[in-house]
Amino acid sequence: MKRTASLAAALVIFGFAFASLADSPATKPAAEPSTQPAVISVTDQAALKEKSGFKVTVEGVVDAAEWSSSGKVMNLHFKDVNEDTGIVCCAFSKSKPALDKAFGGDATKAWSGAKVQITGPLHKYTGKFKAMIGRLQIIIQDPDQVKIIEPAAK
Repeated sequence: MKRTASLAAALVIFGFAFASLADSPATKPAAEPSTQPAVISVTDQAALKEKSGFKVTVEGVVDAAEWSSSGKVMNLHFKDVNEDTGIVCCAFSKSKPALDKAFGGDATKAWSGAKVQITGPLHKYTGKFKAMIGRLQIIIQDPDQVKIIEPAAK
C-alpha cells in the first residue's frame, strides 16, 4: 500500500512538472507557420522549378497582358523573363468578365506595365502548343489570385 501511494504521488508530481514545462515559452513555437506561400520573382527559374507542383505567389512587372486573336486565352508576358523558357501566366475567356470587373473594366490595361503578384498552383504546361510544353505556368481563374503591387506608370 505504501509503495502504491508513493508511486501515485510521484506520478502526480511528474504530471505537474510536465504540464508546467509544456507551458513554458521555450517549448512553444515562436509563431504559427504562414499559410501564404513565399513570394518568388518571375525571373528566379531555380526557385520556380523547385516549387513546381505547389501553390506559389510569383511577382514581376507585366510587360504586356493581351488576349489571343481567338479571344480564348489571355497571356501575361513579364519583363526580364525569357519568352521561350520562362513562366507563363494566363487566363481563359470564361474568367474574363470577373477579371475585367475586378480590375476597372479591363484587366489587360490594369495589368500591363504594373508590378503584380499572382498566386496559384504552379505546374508544367501540357497543352497543344508544342513551343510551350514543359514551361511552368499559373492559370488565373479568379480575380483574388492577382494583386497589383505597383500600378503601371502613366
